Amino acid sequence: MPKKTKKQKILAQQRRHLQLTPSSISPSADVEQTNVSSVTFQYQPSQVLEKTIENPKDREDLTVIRKDLTKTLILAAIAIAVELVVHEVLHGT
Repeated sequence: MPKKTKKQKILAQQRRHLQLTPSSISPSADVEQTNVSSVTFQYQPSQVLEKTIENPKDREDLTVIRKDLTKTLILAAIAIAVELVVHEVLHGT
């Protein structure tokens, strides 16, 4: 990024000076002033839901799913290991 020239620095200083000085324009009687109403929000906590009691059948379903996922992970790991062995044997590093 190129350095600023002296002229650019002077212009930037003048802009800052204009922004900092209060405006000499005062509101006139001809301009309508609008009143802004404010809106307030109140936090209302939601109702606390009671924890449902688990059925033994639900618990069985979860254990079946867990066992199925475990088998899937083991078989995937074996498949990846076989692929790596085959790759090493064929390419012989």
